[in-house]
Amino acid sequence: MQVRKRRRPVRADGQQDPPPPGGLDLDLISRLPDAVLGTVVSLLPTKDGARTQALSRRWRPLWRSADAPLNLAAAPDLACDDESRAALVSRILSGHPGPARRLSLRLALALSPRGPGEADGWFRSASLAGLQDLEVTNLEWGSHYPLPPHPLARFAPTLCVLRLGGCRFPGPAAPPPPSFPRLKQIMLFNVGISEDTLQSVISGCAVLQSISLHNMSFGRLCISSPTLRSISVEGVFTFRELVIDDAPCLERLLPIYPDDGPATIRVIRAPKLEVLGFLSQGIFRLHLGTTVFQRMIAVTMTTKMRALKILVLECAPNLDLVVDFLKCFPCLEKLYVIFSEGKDMNIAGKYDQLDPIECLELHLKEVVLKNYCGGHRLYIDFAKFFLSNAKVLRKMEIGGRYNYKSNCNIDDWMCYLRRQLQLVNRASEDARIEVKVNKFTRHVRTHDLSVADPFD
Repeated sequence: MQVRKRRRPVRADGQQDPPPPGGLDLDLISRLPDAVLGTVVSLLPTKDGARTQALSRRWRPLWRSADAPLNLAAAPDLACDDESRAALVSRILSGHPGPARRLSLRLALALSPRGPGEADGWFRSASLAGLQDLEVTNLEWGSHYPLPPHPLARFAPTLCVLRLGGCRFPGPAAPPPPSFPRLKQIMLFNVGISEDTLQSVISGCAVLQSISLHNMSFGRLCISSPTLRSISVEGVFTFRELVIDDAPCLERLLPIYPDDGPATIRVIRAPKLEVLGFLSQGIFRLHLGTTVFQRMIAVTMTTKMRALKILVLECAPNLDLVVDFLKCFPCLEKLYVIFSEGKDMNIAGKYDQLDPIECLELHLKEVVLKNYCGGHRLYIDFAKFFLSNAKVLRKMEIGGRYNYKSNCNIDDWMCYLRRQLQLVNRASEDARIEVKVNKFTRHVRTHDLSVADPFD
C-alpha cells in the first residue's frame, strides 16, 4: 500500500518549512492554513500573540500578517513607563499591515507626556482598518479625555463593540454622530455625553443589542430601539428619569444600583421584557405600562406583564409588597428577594385560594432569598409563605447571614435553618431547600446574552 506524502504547509511569506528530522512531523497544528492560525493569534492577548513568533519559522510571520487581525491592548505595566509603552504602541501600529480586530487603550491619556494628540494619531493608523472592538479608558480620575470625532466616523462601518471610560464624547460643535450598522454593544463608564447625543447614537445603530451605563449623569433619557435586548444602569451620579419608549425586543432591564437612580423608570412599550431588577425603594416611581409603583408600593394595578420570567427585589421581609409584584407578573418563574432592614417589615395574611395568584399556581419554580436572618420570625414566615403556596416550586435557595464568630459551626447552623422551614404540607412536594452562606453580590453579566439568568 502506497502512503501518500502530505505537503508541508506554506508560510505567510510563501516559503515552506524544511521537513522534520526523520521525516516524522508531529506538529499537526502548524499544518493548518494561515487564515486559521491567524485567527488563533488574533484571539490571544497582545503579549501572547506576539510571543507566537518564537514558536517556529512557520509561526514567525503570522502575527504581522493580514491573516491575523491586530488585537492591541495597551494597559499600565509596572515594567514599562508611559513613554516606553506609547513608543511600543506606535511601533506595533506602524509594523502591522492591518486589518484590526480590537484596540484597547487603558492609559493616562489626559496627562500623557506627549498629550492626547498622540492617541489621536494612533486612531488614524492604517493598521486599524476594519476595527471591530474599540475600548478607550482614561485612568486619570477626575479628568475626561476629549475623544475626537474622527475615530468614530472612521470605525463606524465595522465597529461591533464600543467601550468608553473617563472620556468626553464629541460635543455639539462636532459633526453629528455617524450611523453604526454593525454596533451591538455600548458600554459607557463616567462618560461626558448629552442625552440628545446618546439618543442619536442609539437611533443610528441598526443591530444594537445591549447598552450599559455606569456612573453617568442624565436628566431624562428616552430610549427607542427596534433591536435592543438589554439595558443596564449602574452607579449613576445623577439620573432623574429613564424612559423605555419603544423597545419591542427588550428582554432585560437592569437598574443594578437603584438607590443611585434613576429616580423614575417608565416602561411604555417592552412586550418581551423577561428580566427586571434590582427594584427597591430607591426607585421613587416605577411605571410599567399603566401600572404604577411608588417606592415599591402599588398605586395602580391595571397592566400585567406576562412575558416577565425573572424578578429581583430588594426590600424588607414584606409580603404585602411582594405579592403586588407577583400579581403584576403572572408568569414569573424565578424570584430573587434581597432582604434589607427597614420599618416596612410585615407579613400578609393567609393566601386567599378564592383569589389565586397565577404565578404561584402555575409558574413560579424557584425562589432565592439573600441576606436571610434565620433567627427572626418574619424571615421564617416569609419563606414558609412560598413553600406553602407555590404549587410548582422546585427549589428555594436560602443565603443566610452566618456569624463566623459564633460558637455554632457552619454545618449545625445550616441544619438549624433547614429545620425552621419544615412543613407538614407543602404546596409542592418536589421543592428542595438549599441553604448557603450568604455571598450576595450585585455583579451581573449584563452583556452575555447567552446566559439565561444574569443574576445566577
